[in-house]
Amino acid sequence: MKKTLLLFFLCFVQTSVFAQTINPFVQDGKVWTYDATNFIYYWEETYSLEGDTLINSHKCLKLYFTCQFYHQDHLYKGAIFEKKNGKVYFIATGSTKPVLLYDFSCEPGTITKVGEFELRIIERKLAKYHGEYLNDIDYSLREDEYYPFKGIEGIGFLGGGLTCLIDGYTPVNTGGSRFIRTCTVNDEIVFDADEYFKTAQIVTDIGKPSVQPSDKAKNLYDLSGRKLSDKPSRGIYIEDGKKIVIK
Repeated sequence: MKKTLLLFFLCFVQTSVFAQTINPFVQDGKVWTYDATNFIYYWEETYSLEGDTLINSHKCLKLYFTCQFYHQDHLYKGAIFEKKNGKVYFIATGSTKPVLLYDFSCEPGTITKVGEFELRIIERKLAKYHGEYLNDIDYSLREDEYYPFKGIEGIGFLGGGLTCLIDGYTPVNTGGSRFIRTCTVNDEIVFDADEYFKTAQIVTDIGKPSVQPSDKAKNLYDLSGRKLSDKPSRGIYIEDGKKIVIK
């Protein structure tokens, strides 16, 4: 009987670790910083959540966007709220209708609609980062599955920009390149892209994590988090946990 209870407890603990949401997406004081380029100029873009608001009974946080290169300073984009099931919704300026922005609960093979785009979940992994477990999700556009891209639970898409699909463009077709550098909450770094690619571990069994990847010098990723096997063209890439520029 004691062995049965112990086995049940261990299974429960393992299931709980894999199912839990460690990093909430919607947090007051959260700031996403992206590096952007049109391959001629380079600049910084930020998204920030500041202050709450109530829209149609939904308690939301206000989302602001700043891009000095295009002379957009603290531009109000809309409001965001999050449900316990891992779904994040966006309400645009002048609207009261919530639109799905992220879904971190989908299983592989699931098709979900974000903005005007349909996404297929290719793979959902569990990554250990800073001692916590995060869903690491590979997506593809249903109508163009040649270009997969990556999202991290609580962080969003690594390439393209925080609200790229809502804005009407994809992470691989943004008129240039955009890739997240850091995400902070009240000035404390909770995600660093360079560090994540260098140190995050893909977990297949509690207590037996496998390092991702084991030989960094031989692994190259594009700005959507996609591992490359062929020689890349010009642009920004991730190699050995650091951004490199190929001209």
